[in-house]
Amino acid sequence: MKKTTLLSSLSLFLTFLTNIYSNSLNFDDTLKKRPYIYNPEYRSSNTLIIDILHTNLHVKPIWDSSILIGKAEIYAKPYFYSTDKFFLNARGMRINKVTLQDKSSKTSIPFNYTYENDSIKFFLKKSITPAQTIVITIEYVAQPEKIKVGGSAAIQSDKGLYFINPKGEIPGKMPQIWTQGETQSNSVWFPTVDSPNEKMTHDIFITVNKKYTTLSNGLLVESIINKDGTKTDHWKMDLPHAPYLVMMGIGEFKKVTDKPWKGKEISYYVEPAYEPYAKAIFGNTSKMIEFYSKKLGVDFPWPKYSQIICRDYVSGAMENTSATLHGEFLYQTDRDTVGGVKAEDVIAHELFHQWFGDLVTCESWSNLPLNESFATYGEYLWEEYFNGRDAADEHHYFSGKGYLVNKPDKNPPLIRFFYDNREEMFDNISYNKGGQVLHMLRKLVGDDAFFQSLKLYLTQNKFKPVEINHLRLAFEETTGQDLNWFFNQWFFYGGHPYLKIEKNYDEKNKILSITIKQTQPIEYPIYRLPVYVDIYTSKSVDRKWIDITQVEQTFTFSINEKPLLVNFDAERQLLAEISYTKTIEEYMYQFEHAPLWMDRYEAITQLAEQLKKSENETITNFLINKGLNDKYAGIRINVIDHLKSKISSHPVLQNKLIEMAQNDPSPSVRSEALRNLSSIKSDKITELYLNALNKEYSSDIISAALFGLNEVDKNKAIEYAIKFEKDKSKRIIIAIAQIYADNGSEKYWDFFKTHLTTFTGFETFSYIGMLNKYIKNLNHSGTAITIAKTLNEHYNHAEKVSKFAYKQTLLNLSKIWSEKEKNLKDAINKNIQNNEPTQNLEDQLRTVSETVNKIKEITNNL
Repeated sequence: MKKTTLLSSLSLFLTFLTNIYSNSLNFDDTLKKRPYIYNPEYRSSNTLIIDILHTNLHVKPIWDSSILIGKAEIYAKPYFYSTDKFFLNARGMRINKVTLQDKSSKTSIPFNYTYENDSIKFFLKKSITPAQTIVITIEYVAQPEKIKVGGSAAIQSDKGLYFINPKGEIPGKMPQIWTQGETQSNSVWFPTVDSPNEKMTHDIFITVNKKYTTLSNGLLVESIINKDGTKTDHWKMDLPHAPYLVMMGIGEFKKVTDKPWKGKEISYYVEPAYEPYAKAIFGNTSKMIEFYSKKLGVDFPWPKYSQIICRDYVSGAMENTSATLHGEFLYQTDRDTVGGVKAEDVIAHELFHQWFGDLVTCESWSNLPLNESFATYGEYLWEEYFNGRDAADEHHYFSGKGYLVNKPDKNPPLIRFFYDNREEMFDNISYNKGGQVLHMLRKLVGDDAFFQSLKLYLTQNKFKPVEINHLRLAFEETTGQDLNWFFNQWFFYGGHPYLKIEKNYDEKNKILSITIKQTQPIEYPIYRLPVYVDIYTSKSVDRKWIDITQVEQTFTFSINEKPLLVNFDAERQLLAEISYTKTIEEYMYQFEHAPLWMDRYEAITQLAEQLKKSENETITNFLINKGLNDKYAGIRINVIDHLKSKISSHPVLQNKLIEMAQNDPSPSVRSEALRNLSSIKSDKITELYLNALNKEYSSDIISAALFGLNEVDKNKAIEYAIKFEKDKSKRIIIAIAQIYADNGSEKYWDFFKTHLTTFTGFETFSYIGMLNKYIKNLNHSGTAITIAKTLNEHYNHAEKVSKFAYKQTLLNLSKIWSEKEKNLKDAINKNIQNNEPTQNLEDQLRTVSETVNKIKEITNNL
């Protein structure tokens, strides 16, 4: 059969989209009957008029004023057609000088230009041809603090260039500069064609005080010390990539170099306090690169791989080519990495982007899943390889839940040519759903074909922009199959299947019937779903392949005895909402005999649901004896969580958890057991916590023991909190903050103040939650005023998320002291009515009222 071409596939798809959207666009009836109508709201790939070949950037940041002085030399040519006009993106700049020159003849090219709407528009006296390379030189000043800032839930700001604590006004926060280019923000700090379908090479010359370390894409080829005490670092990127992937990082970072991979530098840039822990955080990077390179059949393509952790980052992490930037949530100590690096899925995600997103880049934001769905699935691949399939399936399941539980009301398709803002593409459809779809594609074609197809896709399209049909054609070329049906239903339509499964065994005729009904909303497709069904009997496990293609479909199998279990979707591959009722006995059998994490997790979850409805000692004992002894730590933790309401009244469970808290091989399980034993007030439990604090090293366990000890013996908890005060682990800091918050003494304010800069972004909320509790229990007016002054100062310099947290805390502080004032007034009035003395209360009121007024004065800028 002849394959559908890219153009005809797009035409068919646009026809489908036109049918969907025609009503909302008020097309008249005649137009609606036509087979195709151009929809002006269609988000096409950006038309390339001019093609940037190479950019030389000379930049010098001015810290005090948060600006960057720059000079760009842009080598470009018409993309295909001769042209006498073109434009460059340049957001919020002050343009000082622009020249235009023919590269070959070095002669000036007559032109005029305008700078408006964040674009430099060039009007030439004579057209230039694609055979002609021009050099555009622009001297400019980047002014990120003056631009109108936008953003989204995924990327909170589009300012592009960020000066963090540039004047050093906030103690404990290292001044630094970093950039964030995605989606169209790098044009804040250098002029370019800021589009994902553009590719260029570049040299960046960064001039800074010589005390600073710099990082950018490619290799540092030269560092020149200047006479004025500055240095100029020359970073060369000689492989083409998209402009949004260009990056720059500056600060007093410590560079930690790991063992090279095939001669390529592997390095990590961290603040001095975390230099001893850099290899603990990033130490698996070389293994990841080796694994991905072998799995894909395509070696890591870039000249080096660096990772940097920056303060106040506006997203999670960013896959800048050869130089990934992470938010500070990734900072952890060697205590934190006992039992595994936290957020290693983020490290894997960004590294996989170096192939999917950087080497091969989506040509438009409509095709973003070609970047983000793959990076999300890269997380699964690393977990599967490094931690085993149970860990991978657990991670994959909760990623899928992130889509199913929070799916948008309209549930648009993965590949979206209609959206209001490109930032909307960075959602749980492009990430979570996309990763699930790629997993189903892998299961459909098999591992060998899946990875061979990816190798072909990467090899054919390296250093190029792509759309979804490039991926489909690579799979079709590899497998010989027509896969339009799969790509249409999963990439071009929104939604997912809703399945109702019913089974029946005919004892007389020895026939097992399985009926599957697709009950999803009418706007979703009727899906084709090839899956496996495992049929368990006393004699064997038989795997059956079925191909679901109808709204309702029944499959029959000859089975000599009534099955003990019929396990639908035995590979647990489907992204679907499935209703399938089983008996308690079937779930118990499934837990003990079905092989996958999801089999056991589903069984445990359903048995626990039965336990919520009514007491059942058989289920309780099964969970204790089987669930708490599962081979995988994640299942054991899950069972502890399900049984926590029974701990205080179930001696067998108590003893089991005490044993697990001491001897389980997983630090995560030991900490979970400790955390759930605090409801038991006994010397034995107190001793358990003290032993953990004295003997364990994991921060998970130390923090759990501190939390628990605070429940059973607050004096001992204070004693041990003081011992751990200097520890850098954020988990331990939070546990100490909980203990001090409960106490409410003014002497603990210095601890809270010290760690205000330890937590930023969304991490701030957990710490601020403890601070709010401390404020509520605090009765010292002088400390309250000091807190208001300190938080107000941090509020004025904080990034968006922390600013919100500080604001809420300041308002809460004001409210608490206003309530104290009101309560004292009420108490005075009551004493007056009862002819009781009021002098002491009036003295208190004066102090409290003064405190209220000072707090309001401090916070009047909120």
